[in-house]
Amino acid sequence: MPQRLKRLALAAAALVASACSTTPTGFSPRLEEPRLAVVDPANLTEAQRDMLGSRANLNIYRTLAHHVDLYNRWSPLGQVLLNNQSISPRHRELAMLRMGWLCQSPYEWSQHARIARASAGMTDAEIRAIAAAPDAASWSDIDRAVMRMADELRYDTIISDATWAELRKVYSDAQVMELLYTAAQYQLVSMVLNTLGIQVEPEAVDFMPSDLPLPPTAGRPVDAPRLAAPRIPPLRLDQLSAEQRGLIAARIDADGSVMNLYATLIANPRLYGPRLRFGSYLQRDGLLDPETRELLILRTAWNIRTPYEWAHHEGPARAAGLTDAHLAAIPRGPSDPVWTPRQRAVLAAADELRREAFISDATWARLAEHFGMKERIEIVFTVGGYTMTGLAINSFGIQTEPGYPAMPER
Repeated sequence: MPQRLKRLALAAAALVASACSTTPTGFSPRLEEPRLAVVDPANLTEAQRDMLGSRANLNIYRTLAHHVDLYNRWSPLGQVLLNNQSISPRHRELAMLRMGWLCQSPYEWSQHARIARASAGMTDAEIRAIAAAPDAASWSDIDRAVMRMADELRYDTIISDATWAELRKVYSDAQVMELLYTAAQYQLVSMVLNTLGIQVEPEAVDFMPSDLPLPPTAGRPVDAPRLAAPRIPPLRLDQLSAEQRGLIAARIDADGSVMNLYATLIANPRLYGPRLRFGSYLQRDGLLDPETRELLILRTAWNIRTPYEWAHHEGPARAAGLTDAHLAAIPRGPSDPVWTPRQRAVLAAADELRREAFISDATWARLAEHFGMKERIEIVFTVGGYTMTGLAINSFGIQTEPGYPAMPER
């Protein structure tokens, strides 16, 4: 049975179950109070004032102002995706709203329903149909392909051949990169909004539909094959423009080689720099200790089936102190007896973010026993950020270089 039909069947089964269950689809209730209050405008630091000075007075910014360093490294990527894309505003908002629905993110839906009307000219009926009827005949082929892309990234963690072909009828490889990163970015944003309990502003008039069957939660995909060859080939140095050479210079090894990840992503220079700035914060400059960071990355790589990500992080994980026993237990998850309570909470957080773009109250409380608030925020961004990278790797067909360890299959 095709993946999309399987998901529709799951949604139908969930609707039937709703008659006798208070949690029909397995989604946790979204928080009605924030876990982290917005900053007090009367007691801002200079860095917070600088951050908020050019931002709209929205709860998302006033919450993330608690971690200015992270926000400043992530925000340029968000600005490129939100404001400077070469894809149409309509398709940008279709990808964002569909992902917000799949992740059950009320705040994301509220903000982008408003933006979709204002910047993309979408009607109320179209906005509702993004949740209710993404396959309806009233959509154009490219509209359906963009929403199908969001579904495939959420559930299969790869864009299918058929959807890729539809997208490429309208957009170039570099533009499809931006479409993918748009959907993946707003999966990350959903994780943050849901987990921190960021509340819709009182003046909001747009709300996520509450009378529709909820979408399925996400698991580890098993039926969607990984690509054996690249869809977007990595560029050779002699194929790069002067701008591209400047951006990738720090990634050129002594022998003139460049990792396939960077040699592929440099095909979109506008996206490359902001993405690298955010990724380098998560990888090197954040507050998380190396063991926690690598546990999150490897469990995420396993959860979304990204061998390349595993291959390049097994070494750093070992350097952080994880043993053969730990690496063997990562596919078995947080219940394995090898884990300490701290490690178990970290792995549970990665699993819950994959499953429903939200960390449960119980896991959040366990994390709070070991991590401060800024570190917990970084846990969410690390899972979301490496999921974003993994979706790009899978969908672009980025191949692992020779000599790296293979990801276990089970």
